[in-house]
Amino acid sequence: MERGKDKRVQAGQVTSLELPALAGLSGTLRIDVKDKPVGTVHVENGRVWAGSPADKADAVATVQERSDFEKLLAGELNPVVAAIQGRLVFQGNPELATRLVAALNAAKPFAKSHPGSA
Repeated sequence: MERGKDKRVQAGQVTSLELPALAGLSGTLRIDVKDKPVGTVHVENGRVWAGSPADKADAVATVQERSDFEKLLAGELNPVVAAIQGRLVFQGNPELATRLVAALNAAKPFAKSHPGSA
């Protein structure tokens, strides 16, 4: 997958990132840690941003440990491996969930902010 452009766009007070690999994809992915909503990732035609947990989302990604999701976003944990190991479970729209998590994992937009990353 193509890495995300390092072009950040202000959408209100929310910073977004353009990921060409997600062009044409729109929806919401809520992140749950042990069944507790912790945030929502929004994608609108390749523009991605994070926000507060949404009551309704097109898909839900559940991890057992918050550190697993941080590793996914930093590109340190492969989402396919995490799913096979039962560390990542998707519900709802599977295309949205898998494409979004895979694109974030490949682009590594949070790699510099994650402890232990180069």
